[in-house]
Amino acid sequence: MFAWLFRKKAKKPTGSSPERAPVASKAALEATPASSPLPGAAQAPPAEELRPSKTADDVLRELEAQPAPAPFSEEPELPAAPVDPNLARHLLAEGPVTREFIQQQIALAGKSDSYICRLLMRVHAPSEDKLFRLLAAGYVVPQADVKQCKIPLAVARSLPQDLVERYKMIPIDRVGDLLCIAFAGEVNPKGTEAARKATGLRIKAFRCAPQYLTMFLSRLRAAAASVAPVLAPVPISEAEYEEATRSPEAHWEAVHLSRGPLRAVRIA
Repeated sequence: MFAWLFRKKAKKPTGSSPERAPVASKAALEATPASSPLPGAAQAPPAEELRPSKTADDVLRELEAQPAPAPFSEEPELPAAPVDPNLARHLLAEGPVTREFIQQQIALAGKSDSYICRLLMRVHAPSEDKLFRLLAAGYVVPQADVKQCKIPLAVARSLPQDLVERYKMIPIDRVGDLLCIAFAGEVNPKGTEAARKATGLRIKAFRCAPQYLTMFLSRLRAAAASVAPVLAPVPISEAEYEEATRSPEAHWEAVHLSRGPLRAVRIA
């Protein structure tokens, strides 16, 4: 009857106590299958399924489905810092000095241990691949119709005939210090270099039909034959040479003076 007086009063919680997870009943534990993993336990990865090996047709189809690579940009990436125009023109005046060209020349000279060669090896010269991609990206050699070109005789004779026949190139015009030549077929870098050395001019190459080379050579020979031949010099004797180079006073004295009793005297 008075049992409630002797019960201990439950203390009120002073703070937030963590909630206890509900205890599963015995019936729920018996209903859980034995094969199901316990919560939080690491599960083993499923075994990988065996895939059939690819055939050549499958590889070709995958390659065709891949997107085509982007073409090389015609505008190269420029450095962030401004470029000195005078230095750039100086490098153009030096010619195409690439890293591979420097290495080749050092190997040919056999002076790899010299001071100048060590300096050359530290030059930041561009590689041939980078320079070729920069110069030839998107460039097409123009096709020239030689019939529409009024070739001056001085321009036609600016290149020796043996170079014209050897490299099959026609000088078609000159624009300032730029000599325009047309190759009867593919352009030839050796022919361009030979034309630069023979004329001392910068060269711009074009293409033309092969028959224009035959027409050019025939007209060049006809123009050379129509020119009047230059008279060959005639040799003279030593006495004639002395007579021609004698002064007027000496010539007068030789004609008018005599060894007789009455000698002529030049007054003026």
